[in-house]
Amino acid sequence: MSCDWKALASEVIASLSPQEREESIAYMEQRIVPEGEALPWPGMTTSFAEPVVIAFIDLAPGLNWTHPGRYLVLGVDGGIRRKVEVDRPPFLTGVSPHLRLIHRGSRAPGWAVITSPVTP
Repeated sequence: MSCDWKALASEVIASLSPQEREESIAYMEQRIVPEGEALPWPGMTTSFAEPVVIAFIDLAPGLNWTHPGRYLVLGVDGGIRRKVEVDRPPFLTGVSPHLRLIHRGSRAPGWAVITSPVTP
C-alpha cells in the first residue's frame, strides 16, 4: 500500500490557522500505520479499523517539555479522521526514524526542528 506523502502533508498544513501556519512546526510519520495497530505516540493509544498516517503539529516550538501540540490522524487516501490536542510532543523520549518535517512557519525557530524533510 502506498500514499501520496506530499498531498497528505499539504492537507495537514491546510488544517492550520494563519497564525499556526506562521508559528508552528509540523511533522508527519512517513509510514502507514496498519489497521488495528495502536498508534505509537503518547495520547494516541487508540487504533483504527483502517490504515492511517499520523502527523504532529508543534504549536509552540522552542518551549521546553510540556506545551501545546496537536495530533492529526489521516486516512491513507486523505481526509482528517481525528484531531487530538495534546500538551507535549511525541519526541520527548526519542525521535521515530519515520518522523519527517513537513512545515516550519516563518516565525518558528529553525533550531527547534528535530528531523529531516518528508521524502517523495
